[in-house]
Amino acid sequence: MSPRAQDGKAQPSLHSFFKRKSPPRISPSKKASDDDLVVDLTDSPPAKKAKTLPMLPSPTTSVIKSSLAQPSSVYFLKPDIPSPARTPSLSAAPGSTSISTSATLETYRLPKVRILPSSQSGNAFEGFTISLEAGAGPSSTQTPRTDVQLRRHEAWQARILAGGITRRRRSLALDEAAAAEVRRAAGIDTPDVDSGADTPLLEEPDQAEIEEAGRRQAAEGVGSKLAAKYASKSKEAKSAVKGKGKKKEEVGPSGQTYTPLEKQFMEVKEKNQDVLLLMEVGYKYKFHGDDAKAAAKELGIVAFPSRNFYTASIPTHRLHIHVKKLISLGYKVGVISQTETAALKKVGDNRNAPFTRELTHLFTAATYVEDPSLPSSSTSLDDPILPGTTAPPTNALVAVVEQGMGGMAYDERVRIALVSVIPGTGEVVWDEFDDSQVRSELETRLTHLQPAELLLPRAGLSKSTEKILNHFAGGTRTGSSITVRIERIENIHSYDEAFDYLTRFYSGKKDKKKVREKRDEQIDLTLSDDELDGAVQNGDSHDLQGETKTVQEDDMQLAAGLDSAEAVLALVDFPKQVVVALSIAVRYMKTFGLQNAFKHRSSFAKFINRAHMLLSSNTLVNLEIYRNQDDGGIYGSLLWLLDHCKTRMGRRLLREWIGRPLLDVAALRARTDAIEEIMENNTYHMEKLRSLLVSMPDLVKGLTRVQYGKAAPTELATILVALVRIGSEFKPTQEQIFRSSLLNSILNTLPTILETSKQFLESINLKAARENDESNLWNDPDRFSDIQDAKDCISICESELDQHLKDVRRTLKRPTLSYVTVAGIEYLLEVPVRDVKAVPPKWIKVSATKSVNRYHTPDILRINKERDQHKETLNAAAQDAFKSFQSEISDHHELVIVSKQIAVIDCLMSLAQVAAASGYCKPKFVQDPELRIRAGRHPMVAMLRDDAYVPFDIDFSERDGSSKVITGPNMAGKSSCVRAVALIVCMAQIGSFVPATSVTLGVHDAVQTRMGASDEIGRGKSTFMVELSETSDILRTITPRTLVVLDELGRGTSTYDGVAIAYATLSHVAGTGCNTLFVTHYPMVAEQLAREKPDQISNWHMAFDEIKLPDGSAEITFLYKLTRGLAEASFGVWCARLAGLPKSVLETAQLRADYLKHETQLRLLNALSRRTGKMLKDISDVQGRKKEEILKNVMTLDRALRLVSKS
Repeated sequence: MSPRAQDGKAQPSLHSFFKRKSPPRISPSKKASDDDLVVDLTDSPPAKKAKTLPMLPSPTTSVIKSSLAQPSSVYFLKPDIPSPARTPSLSAAPGSTSISTSATLETYRLPKVRILPSSQSGNAFEGFTISLEAGAGPSSTQTPRTDVQLRRHEAWQARILAGGITRRRRSLALDEAAAAEVRRAAGIDTPDVDSGADTPLLEEPDQAEIEEAGRRQAAEGVGSKLAAKYASKSKEAKSAVKGKGKKKEEVGPSGQTYTPLEKQFMEVKEKNQDVLLLMEVGYKYKFHGDDAKAAAKELGIVAFPSRNFYTASIPTHRLHIHVKKLISLGYKVGVISQTETAALKKVGDNRNAPFTRELTHLFTAATYVEDPSLPSSSTSLDDPILPGTTAPPTNALVAVVEQGMGGMAYDERVRIALVSVIPGTGEVVWDEFDDSQVRSELETRLTHLQPAELLLPRAGLSKSTEKILNHFAGGTRTGSSITVRIERIENIHSYDEAFDYLTRFYSGKKDKKKVREKRDEQIDLTLSDDELDGAVQNGDSHDLQGETKTVQEDDMQLAAGLDSAEAVLALVDFPKQVVVALSIAVRYMKTFGLQNAFKHRSSFAKFINRAHMLLSSNTLVNLEIYRNQDDGGIYGSLLWLLDHCKTRMGRRLLREWIGRPLLDVAALRARTDAIEEIMENNTYHMEKLRSLLVSMPDLVKGLTRVQYGKAAPTELATILVALVRIGSEFKPTQEQIFRSSLLNSILNTLPTILETSKQFLESINLKAARENDESNLWNDPDRFSDIQDAKDCISICESELDQHLKDVRRTLKRPTLSYVTVAGIEYLLEVPVRDVKAVPPKWIKVSATKSVNRYHTPDILRINKERDQHKETLNAAAQDAFKSFQSEISDHHELVIVSKQIAVIDCLMSLAQVAAASGYCKPKFVQDPELRIRAGRHPMVAMLRDDAYVPFDIDFSERDGSSKVITGPNMAGKSSCVRAVALIVCMAQIGSFVPATSVTLGVHDAVQTRMGASDEIGRGKSTFMVELSETSDILRTITPRTLVVLDELGRGTSTYDGVAIAYATLSHVAGTGCNTLFVTHYPMVAEQLAREKPDQISNWHMAFDEIKLPDGSAEITFLYKLTRGLAEASFGVWCARLAGLPKSVLETAQLRADYLKHETQLRLLNALSRRTGKMLKDISDVQGRKKEEILKNVMTLDRALRLVSKS
């Protein structure tokens, strides 16, 4: 509304007032009144014209403003306030003549003014009273100020300088001060107010006006800070004033300042240099800078420059798909999320600031536990294993530390400790062992654990250890294409520091120096006291690896599930280096919020114990336990053969069984008895046991996610329903349902969780859980009072909205009007277009169609805003309640233990299925270290080939000898036979049935193999060096109960050296009495040792038929039958013919082989003649020769005759 003048006429707008370009002339006959005096200070002064300097009368009248415009507005009129006695009265001097109205800049100077308190004038804007100060004009005589006025003036100036006056509207005095400031900055000459020069005034015919020079001095202090805002828009003036008192903004590479969003990214990135960051922005996640370029390369998305950074984005619903791809490539990925919602932000302190964002999630390949456990199917139809299919990753995280034990370079010994944790299942494995210079023990453990991430000290590892770790991370040795991520740790605790840290972690005791009274204050438990004090003073937090690694005060009790006294005793029992490695793992897992993996002691297991056999890394590779040797896939491996599990937790347990065969005869017999009963028993109880595996979720993984507080309501509901189903399937009973003690013990364990799981299941609303509705999840509304309070507040708001709807109906006279929701916008009022005139003007139009308009009333906006705030409060309370509920469930660790029993049933069912389908037999275990196999077969070859496998028989005992030397032609099946023997032993000690008609064996403590030929250039080892290193490890660890397989030892060097090494190695192994299979192409070694140790060593060969062809060549037919005796030739040329070498090459090779054979026979004959002559000479001179020398020559002659006769 336009302000009204005193006469009732409408005032011109303020805009039109300031747009006036030049002051109009006033008739000399008309005298200006006080109400007509206004001043235009926004435009440039008029052109110079003649001026009149008026004479000042005595100061007897009130203050008068200079008028340059017609009296058209009362906006700037001076309020009727009695003027103090000191205020002079200004009038034109008599006798003054009229001159031009143009004036210099001095004409427009403001006098020194005193702004009196504003009066309630009733105008739209505040008015100000301006009074002249003494001595402002030339030759002026003014009444001096009183003491009261001076005190008020000093107080007013003090308030101005201190910023106590809040400017609400522009005043003319400030406008003039701003204009004067700009003119002075532009270099326009302005008289000094302190010089005492007279200020020329514009004389009107009816009224004299004086522009006093003191006005500038009075307004200068007030207007100097505001000059730029109200002055000219010139670039120079703006830049000269704008930067005063403001912090200079940092300019980015693009020449533009950083946006608040970019600053948030830079702050987080500075603390997490090695993390690939995604920032939540609306409905997208954005990469910035180098992260955007890396993501574009790996994910196939576009990165483009945007302001100061390259940017790439992905939609929110694709987040975890892209995260899994990035972590599989070895990246550490961080997610920066918005930590506040729009509804709560509106009522917060930072309502005008950007959304607060923080690093809320960190992911690596080992620590990614976001996949739900709901998929239950694990059959070959749903998850087929085809050629080239890789084994599922274990996602283990392994921390390794090392301590030197001295020794020379070639015999360097170290003590290595490791702690492995699988975050997805909560399994923790630890071990400490001594290792040789080639680090074979370390390689064995890494091959078993298959880590996805290694935690290594930044410094302190030996070169040999670094070499094997880097080689393993490359994946070349195991045939795996999965990249192993290596995380380097800067600060490694000593044993005392690690022990104290873990003691606090498990006991929950708070260090007074490291825990502040403020509950939400974040500290780092890895700092020393001095470092902590300095970090707190500086506002910094300690960094384990460049990321923020802080925990809250109550985080020390996260492992409270383990009794403190029990935890301390367990730590004392741990080796010192294991304690150090465990502290590294706990600290690292805390950065991901996964420290609860160490909560229960039952999750800990030693890698090697007396109940399990350790298969070396060479054995795992050579026997194709986990992967085949063709492409490194699972197809064709022993794991592929035996894995017919129906659940994912069963598949994981079976892999553990296969890699760690048993040494306990009682446990082996329990497993084989259970498998036998499963195969034979088809009763009702057995069918019920089988039905438990159908549609069973991954309970172990699901309960682990519950332990971390990461499970979704629908996932938790599925888990609880499955647990109730397990507990109610079999009733507790004392009678033995099965013959197998193992099956009976499992059935007695299952009902123990019924009451607990029922209690948890009855606490939640299944329908709401299936819909992931956390706010309506609880059957008991009083269980979590905060949720009910928020719901009550929401109900009140909705009730107010319903009541308001009744008022709206009366206003619009539409009794059937109802709220509608369109495009997610609730509580809209739809009004037909024809009734729009009835809509009050305060209503806000939200949307419209051709026929209706949709509105929100101010009351709807207010109430709905309050309702949204309560809904956000409800969501936060529901999330806290759900996490608390998950914490209650995780305290009942018996649920995990019983779930693992389901995995045991699944493994037994799988082994029974393989045994029944393939005609396997039940092994018989004896006390003696013997091995008797009848009609044995290679399990994987027999399954993969359509042709029938030729079985073999073999006996290892004191009567038959413990060492078998196997010779024969190439491609005759020697390696397949010895592998089959080793696999049968491994399968038997897993507890499985074996591919044979009968097997009797004593328990073997290890299976050691040295087979094939391969170099390791990355580790600086040639083929022959690798061969001898593996042999050295075997010779160092064998016992009388070890099964040793050595294939073609010594072939990587010259014949004489190879024969010598093979001879010495076989002689040493035979002396230990262990069961040995020695494959060689050196017949002389086999024959000589069999003659020297006939009770221990026997010769065997793979049978074949040799048919002479008319052209003189021989045709070989392989019979693949293991037969006693020694093969005299290897028939390498025939193998070359099978390989497809050119005929000319084969003919040349055959001629050369015949020539070398003939030459060798000639040498033998010559040697025989010399030996014979020497023997005859010795016999003729019996008196001068010793009998020992004569007998030695006779024996040498005998051997030579034997060789000649065989050739």
